[in-house]
Amino acid sequence: MVTQLVAGRVFDYSHCVGRGAVSGMGFNSAIAVALGEGDTVYVLNRGWEFVPAVPWNRAGRGARVGIFTIGTEPGDEEFVGEFSKYGDGAGELIWPAGIAVDEQTNIYVTDEWLNRVSIFDKDGAFLSQWGGPGEEEGEFNGPSGIAFGPDDDLWIVDSRNHRIQGFTRDGKLLACWGSLGSGEGQFNTPWGITLDGQGYVYVADHKNHRVQKLTREGQFVAQYGSFGDGRGQLNRPSDVAVDPDGDVYVCDWANSRVQLFAPEGKFLTSFVGDAQELSKWAKAVVETNPEALKRRREVKDYEVEWRLALPTGVTFDAAKHRLLIVDTQRSRLQIYNKVRDYSEPIRNL
Repeated sequence: MVTQLVAGRVFDYSHCVGRGAVSGMGFNSAIAVALGEGDTVYVLNRGWEFVPAVPWNRAGRGARVGIFTIGTEPGDEEFVGEFSKYGDGAGELIWPAGIAVDEQTNIYVTDEWLNRVSIFDKDGAFLSQWGGPGEEEGEFNGPSGIAFGPDDDLWIVDSRNHRIQGFTRDGKLLACWGSLGSGEGQFNTPWGITLDGQGYVYVADHKNHRVQKLTREGQFVAQYGSFGDGRGQLNRPSDVAVDPDGDVYVCDWANSRVQLFAPEGKFLTSFVGDAQELSKWAKAVVETNPEALKRRREVKDYEVEWRLALPTGVTFDAAKHRLLIVDTQRSRLQIYNKVRDYSEPIRNL
């Protein structure tokens, strides 16, 4: 276990969950995660898109939502089921981008190719869909991040229209603000979104290399980060989460890390991935393949395998005080606990 102590905060690395898989016990280009009831999580898999020129991929595969319980300890995770598939029919997905769960545990998924929101019940049964392509208010051009506010209002990043739109759960427009640019309250291909307990909106402003904090009316409040690869700098941030203490976690996609900022914007630390142990499912695969096991024994340094690789999503589980990072290129979740009752070790002189 790796422990990070910074500015009165303590984080313990817990474990990783997942492996590469087109279906079942694993992920295929996992892009986002949402919390369900108890230990249930919903992992959105982008999968492989339809590519006519590639013989082995003339039909899209792997686009789906996986249902898992992840428990609290390594090895607790269990596969529950999955739903949806690649396609443009009702309840199907082509370029799924964001996922959120409402107070009734219904699941909302954005699709940036189909320009719509699809809604499912907690077991994956398709309920309805709304949206459509365009530039008018209430229409979409590449919807991506999606999040519920404290009043169960729904906020969606309309990425290629460079704006944020607010809706009721059934798709009635509440708000629409933002435009292309680099000024306060402007965006350049924004991606991830979250809201804190006070209703402030946080947007991962992808190509402006920053996170913006705004009111639900679109008024600029604060900025986190600037372009670069140094401490507190960002390169194409893809998602953002806020915990009950107001700490802000930014998925720094192109720098392959998650950065932590204090509520007032001060940089605190980075999470780079600490998966020194394979997940339960990855171990099971390796242990049934003697040749793979031999090759792994030849490797002297596994550090690159521990680290995050282009992570795309991040969420904070307030009930369990833990951070979940979608480690996209390594087909897993990495989990850190925010420790509430840490005591310093006794240090002998």
